Amino acid sequence: MNKKFQTFFFVAGLGIFSFLVFHFGIGKIFSNIKETSWWFVPIVGVWGLAYVFNAFSWSAIINKKANGLSFAEIYAITVSGFAINYITPVMNLGGEPYRIMMLKNKIGLNKAVSATISYTMIHFLSHFFFWISAIILISVFLPLSYELKIIFGIVFVVLVAAILFFISRHKNGIVESLLSLLAKLPMMKKASEKIAGKMNFKDIDIGITEFYKKRKFDFILAITWDYLARIIAAMEFYFILYAIGIHITILEAVYISAATSLITNILFFMPMELGTREGGTSVIMDSLHFASGIGIYISVIYRIREFFWILIGLILIKINKNTIPEID
Repeated sequence: MNKKFQTFFFVAGLGIFSFLVFHFGIGKIFSNIKETSWWFVPIVGVWGLAYVFNAFSWSAIINKKANGLSFAEIYAITVSGFAINYITPVMNLGGEPYRIMMLKNKIGLNKAVSATISYTMIHFLSHFFFWISAIILISVFLPLSYELKIIFGIVFVVLVAAILFFISRHKNGIVESLLSLLAKLPMMKKASEKIAGKMNFKDIDIGITEFYKKRKFDFILAITWDYLARIIAAMEFYFILYAIGIHITILEAVYISAATSLITNILFFMPMELGTREGGTSVIMDSLHFASGIGIYISVIYRIREFFWILIGLILIKINKNTIPEID
């Protein structure tokens, strides 16, 4: 990867990270860590494990053995990519260019783009499956009002449609059709032509479709790994509440995780979901008949955990800058 780009990702990320930390309040961070006590260790640690499963998912797509990549490299890029996503407004996809630039040195630009887009689509698919499974479990085991049943029913139908759309894109490709759409927009025509001159979008689409058609087992495995990562990450809420003496079931932890995730993804344009996560978590906790203040506490600890892993991701960007050779 061009070290200028890597330096840019590191410096820009560190600047945004510093702003968010100071805006949040350093004193607030330390006081809440103190209140959570040693439970903060499993709260942070469970995401380290979740990222392992995310990296397993990406490894299934990349075929790391054939491309000379170690799992440690994939894990480091995974953590850094998610760290950049956390602090990127609008769609939270800022980490994708970083992933591409890091992979480009090892497998070439077209394959790097194909592998990154494939993982992003898999990540979305696992999200949709996670939400659907949560809706099914909640409908069976938790009492719901008539209004909530209607809302969940509508969301269920939308999610099924989204899954079918993403699977169709895995079958038929997405990059060429997306570029054609962009080329029709007056303000994007020149940009799309410039991008097309640097990459072979047909090859990129072939990489995406062949992963689905010729490596079906790896496709299913990638979704499974990423789905399991979400289940593991949901345990964060179990530990956060346990720290203040509130015992919930694993099902309730999954519900809190899925519902919070759904709300923050609907309001995708906020960096680190500023404000939306706090409000959404309070609403969700109220639906479980907990005091809304508990939702605020959960959001604060959740935010501090994000700060921790953003910092780790930025450190890994700096380490990778010094260890992965640059190829011109």
